[in-house]
Amino acid sequence: MLTDYKNDLANLLRESFGVDVRSKTRTYQNQYPTSFDSVAYPAGFRLPEFVKFSGEDTRSTFEHISQYLAQLGEAGSINELRVRLFSLSLTGTAFSWFSSLAPNSIGSWEQLEQKFHEHFFCGHDELKLSHLTSVRQLHDESVNDYIRRFRDKKTDALV
Repeated sequence: MLTDYKNDLANLLRESFGVDVRSKTRTYQNQYPTSFDSVAYPAGFRLPEFVKFSGEDTRSTFEHISQYLAQLGEAGSINELRVRLFSLSLTGTAFSWFSSLAPNSIGSWEQLEQKFHEHFFCGHDELKLSHLTSVRQLHDESVNDYIRRFRDKKTDALV
């Protein structure tokens, strides 16, 4: 029974938040193809001091992406560099999310940006991990009932 609960919770986290908690590997692998690491920086490029996005403040994902691309300057015109350097603009929960993406699961900037918005967008319909942690699952409550109650609580808060 405990194993079923753990599997249900692991599936829920993977499907809802893109986090794979069942990964057995302990070695880090890039989320993008290794060929991205061989793309050269533009002449005279200096790594900017990126404004960090944590996913736990009031900054929107669109604001972060705009600021990130502006800070990249000329390097922002190169798809591989946009992807390769993006993790340096993240901290806390956002960095953990990025690190948990499957190896080689990001093939383009557009794909990474879409995943980022899907996970952290702060619109009215978004379910955030911080909201989920504020609602506790009841002792005899199924995972599906728990999520339904969580969504109902979130809807009540928006009304």
